[in-house]
Amino acid sequence: MTLGLKKTILVILSFVLILISCRHRINWKYLSKEDLENFRKEFNLPKEKTFRLDTNYIRYLFSFDTTRYADQIKNHIQPIQALYYDRNGQLVSFHINCYASTGVPGSDFNWNQQNAFKNFVPRTVVPLDSILPLSKHLFFIRTFDNSPIDTSGFSAFDYTIIVHWGKKWRLNDSKNLINIVSNNANLAGKKKLNVIYVNGDDALQ
Repeated sequence: MTLGLKKTILVILSFVLILISCRHRINWKYLSKEDLENFRKEFNLPKEKTFRLDTNYIRYLFSFDTTRYADQIKNHIQPIQALYYDRNGQLVSFHINCYASTGVPGSDFNWNQQNAFKNFVPRTVVPLDSILPLSKHLFFIRTFDNSPIDTSGFSAFDYTIIVHWGKKWRLNDSKNLINIVSNNANLAGKKKLNVIYVNGDDALQ
């Protein structure tokens, strides 16, 4: 078996395991606008900055050559993420649940491994890639009623931070990531930040 084929199989298995894990924990259904609004309130997220992830997001990732981009696809399909984009729309810092595991069953993820969030911009933990620039990422972000979001004015920000969160899988770890991103933003000084929160529960369905 070639290395490329092994990576492809790994990506597919990773996605399947996420689905199985999520389905085991909660009755699976598509989320209504009301569901998402209740989740937003529970997580205490700003109404004007909280959205949902388009279900075509996963399809887009798997449109890439799964032999060549297996690692990148695997990273971007993770359910809990924080992605930092600079003014040019390039990914400059990347954090996902796979890299935050402590290896201890039942324990919360450690998002601040090796003091990654000590400074702003946080030191990237996940290898950076270019398969999901900001413009493409924003294309798959929708309002709760599934309309495209208004991105006018986004170019005025020095950094756009996209946090993928969810309630269907490891709720506390989503909340912890949101908190550490928020606290880290306080270190940004005069830099203009655009932090948006994207519920990805339906995209994994």
